[in-house]
Amino acid sequence: MTSAIEVVDRGRLIAFSFEDLMKYHGPGSPGGVAHAFKVLERALPLLDPNGPCERREILVETAFGGPGARDAFEMITRAVTGDRFHIDAALARPDVAGRWSASCSGSATGSAVRRSRSATGS
Repeated sequence: MTSAIEVVDRGRLIAFSFEDLMKYHGPGSPGGVAHAFKVLERALPLLDPNGPCERREILVETAFGGPGARDAFEMITRAVTGDRFHIDAALARPDVAGRWSASCSGSATGSAVRRSRSATGS
C-alpha cells in the first residue's frame, strides 16, 4: 500500500502509511492492521469531505478487537487512549448462508468510524 491516511492533531497535519502502522504494531497481525487502515482510508473522507479530521474527535466501534486492528486504530486516532475505541460484536453477524459478514453503514467492514460527540482533546 502506498497511500497515507491524514488526520489533524491539535492543528497539525500528520500522515500515516501502512508501513508506519506495521512498524508500530510489529509483525504479528498484519491482517488486522490492513483492516483498520482500509476502514479509516474509506471512512475519514466521509466524516469530513473538506479535509482531514481531528484525530481526537474520532470514535471507533468495531467487531475486531485483535491487536493489529486495535494498534492501527490507536496510532491514527488515539481512540484507545482516549476511551473512544469500543468493541461491539453485534457489528459482525452471520449472513443467510451462515458465513460471517459485517456491516458498517452499508459497507462490509465490521467497523464503524464516526466523530465523537464529546471530543475532549485528551
